[in-house]
Amino acid sequence: MQASDQISILEQGKATNGSDFYSYRYLATEGFLPGYNFPRLPLYAFIPGEGKTGSFLQRARFLAISEFGPRSLIYHEGRAYRVMKAKLPPEVRTGDGAELATRDIFICSNCGACHDGEVERCHACNAPMADEKPVQRTLRIDNVEAAPVERITANDEERVRQGFDIQTVFSWPKQDGRIQIIEAEFRCDDASILTLQYANSAEISRINKGLKRRANQTVFGFYIDPRSGYWAKSNDEDPEVDVPPDVIKPVRIVPIVRDRKNALLLRFSNPSAFAPETIATVQHAIMRGIEVIFQLEEGEILGEPLPSRDNRRSVLAYEATEGGAGVLSRLVEDQLALGKVAREALRLMHFENVDEAIAKGDSTLLHSRDGEACVRGCYRCLLSYFNQPDHEMIDRTSDEAKQMLIDLARGQVVLAVAPDVASADGAWAAAFKAVGLPPPDTSTISISGHEMSFAWRSHFVAASVAPIDKAVRGDAEAKGWTLFDLSKVESGVPDALMSMFREMA
Repeated sequence: MQASDQISILEQGKATNGSDFYSYRYLATEGFLPGYNFPRLPLYAFIPGEGKTGSFLQRARFLAISEFGPRSLIYHEGRAYRVMKAKLPPEVRTGDGAELATRDIFICSNCGACHDGEVERCHACNAPMADEKPVQRTLRIDNVEAAPVERITANDEERVRQGFDIQTVFSWPKQDGRIQIIEAEFRCDDASILTLQYANSAEISRINKGLKRRANQTVFGFYIDPRSGYWAKSNDEDPEVDVPPDVIKPVRIVPIVRDRKNALLLRFSNPSAFAPETIATVQHAIMRGIEVIFQLEEGEILGEPLPSRDNRRSVLAYEATEGGAGVLSRLVEDQLALGKVAREALRLMHFENVDEAIAKGDSTLLHSRDGEACVRGCYRCLLSYFNQPDHEMIDRTSDEAKQMLIDLARGQVVLAVAPDVASADGAWAAAFKAVGLPPPDTSTISISGHEMSFAWRSHFVAASVAPIDKAVRGDAEAKGWTLFDLSKVESGVPDALMSMFREMA
């Protein structure tokens, strides 16, 4: 009966942009189309009706991984419902249906990058991955079903209060075997503070490892019936309530959701030198500064500590809204943008003498403004609904945090040069720098099989030290690219290349 009810709800929709089940929206969700015009599908929970048609509750994927987690409680229209089962598509079942097509993932303990298989080194930070233990048997969850609950025990309320252990990981996009990122370094007084990596459409995943209060913290996941999708009960639930139908031998899986977002990774050069509270404070100060400088609503840009909340070495900032606000790329491309963000963050933190302290590089010159009723943090400076788990760690009075923000306000971003450019074509890179041209991106482009030695993606300009034939040049022009042939240039930089950049500037 419930299945028939769900089919009738689906058939009520029309194939329009506003429909939740629009075909193009599904393709955007799966990564086949950009999500700018076709919003991605959320995760659905089916709520059965009492003598009437049921309904679908929808949440964004990153929120639903915990709110619609296994055996969690949902409150809807004055009633409580328990998430009883996951809707498993037929393709995830293997053999006779007693197993599921799960996959293991490897997470870098240095930066939090995700890898689908065993690799020697991390694709994001180049750290060795030989000793990393995989998170086994992950399975993507798309939709769930709930059942009404007659009574809720004290154990149920305690499970809801404790919540789930959620970990966020990321993976940079690749094309032709190359990572598609813009990499830069943030320097102050010739000292490196941060390494920045930005990518369009990075794959960000959230993993539900289990209850926070589970007895064995090294065991991840939940038991599920591979045929019906029913979640097995935890040991602390009342055995007389919500008894599911007979199931075959349950299997353990780790629920995971994925989405593609524009993302910026900020890796601290020496994270072990700072207390976790310092990194947490700086993280949320940067997020608040971005909101003010770029005039964003709270929650449009979100940040996650990586590789975990207990081991803060990096911050992953991503554009949470559909289509993205387009500001994270500016933090890498504009040398002074991050400095402006840090300066504004210090002002938000109720400090006086901000300009003088930045000019002298001395955080001791910062003083709290008179009459500000804020001790370690408040909702007018660093606290918000989105960073509640970190409220106890945020401390705007931290000397380390203030000095780091001062250094960020004084420094600037320096774009990195790709390794192959730095070695084989180092002379050309030096020539570009000598005449004031912006440095090439970290990754080159391939047009009709021709590898371009240098690429300025933001300007759609590329140059090659190998001869360029007419076919390649024609394909490039059709795609909006301007190509320069450096094979016959004996010294210097072509005047046409220099004049083009001057016009663009």
